[in-house]
Amino acid sequence: MRVSEPAVPWRQLLPTALVPNVLHGCGQGAAMPVTLLAAKALTGSSAAAATVTALLTVGQLLLALPAGWLVGRYGERRVMLLATAVTAAGGMTAYLAHSVWLLAGGALVIGSGAAVFTMARHTWVTVAVPAPVRGRSLSALAGATRLGLFAGPLLAAAAMRLTSGVHGGFLVVVVACVPLAVLVGSAPFQEAGCDGAGDEAAPRVLRTVWERRRVLLTLGLTLSVVSTMRTTRRILVPLVGTAVGLDEVTVTVVVGLAAGLDFSLFYAGGVVTDRWGRVAVALPALVVFGVCHLGLAFAPRLPFAVLWFLGSTALMAIANGWSGGVVPTVGSDLADPRSPAPFLGSWRLATELGPSVAPFAVAALAGALSLAAACAAVAALAALAALLLPAHARRHLPRRTT
Repeated sequence: MRVSEPAVPWRQLLPTALVPNVLHGCGQGAAMPVTLLAAKALTGSSAAAATVTALLTVGQLLLALPAGWLVGRYGERRVMLLATAVTAAGGMTAYLAHSVWLLAGGALVIGSGAAVFTMARHTWVTVAVPAPVRGRSLSALAGATRLGLFAGPLLAAAAMRLTSGVHGGFLVVVVACVPLAVLVGSAPFQEAGCDGAGDEAAPRVLRTVWERRRVLLTLGLTLSVVSTMRTTRRILVPLVGTAVGLDEVTVTVVVGLAAGLDFSLFYAGGVVTDRWGRVAVALPALVVFGVCHLGLAFAPRLPFAVLWFLGSTALMAIANGWSGGVVPTVGSDLADPRSPAPFLGSWRLATELGPSVAPFAVAALAGALSLAAACAAVAALAALAALLLPAHARRHLPRRTT
């Protein structure tokens, strides 16, 4: 007799994870293109703009392990409230910035807040959701983020128009944090990550990094390329957009519309993740990311450059939406269900390493060679990860999830 599959606990996830993710994604969706455009306006350099924007992901990398400790000791609700306050402070700092250094500081703080918020939310869903529907649940979570990422750039474009300046887009980051804090403070969820370990939480996080180093250095770093593609896409799409002749507001609108395409496929990707395995989602996404980065590399030199740019951007958005939940789903597969926070912090450290380093590599390549060279290098990275992924997945993942 076939056992019925458990249902996704939508009623439980809606106030505790899905709606908060929409609001959080809205702020993050505004922060990436606005930081890039504001940095370019202050410096006049694409390489410098990419470097400043990279601090959004560097902040996430720096707080990956501390976030696991914070969630393990204080629980999801308090940590999410703290992260929301930090993000709002970073957004206000960036809004008021009249120098590239202050803008960089604001970007670093926004990224730090995002890391802590994401870690707390991931821990909660890992514990609250049955394993057979984990892919759909985390993909729905990614879809909620995509909805916010869709709205964020569009709201940022409107704010830039209203304030007559690029920095006005950072007000979206600040304003989104207000209802987010209210919702998280009142949401009816039980704490899942706070296990009362107290001062032992920090050593346990570090011990987990060492004990699970093989899976982190192989499967973790390989899957980090999926996250890396999302980061390089957010940097390279606006830069290539300006290279093909689009103005700043139009580029911001294109980024927002691409985020709408992200949203359209999130649940389909989750269903495939649960039914046919994690590789069935991650591998095609890596291939599409690689091909489309090559499209961005050649777009400014081809006839109908804007159409090549829009086509590459749209296909990357589809791949991004399709694969939205696969990286956190694999992390949840590998985590100890009794105390997931220590491993999930380690997993985020591994999977955020690529997104944190790649923007600096993009900046270096764009400055030393060309924007096209940076796009081509990212495409080569995607191809390498696609070759390595199947073997690492077979080695480390449970057979039913591969």
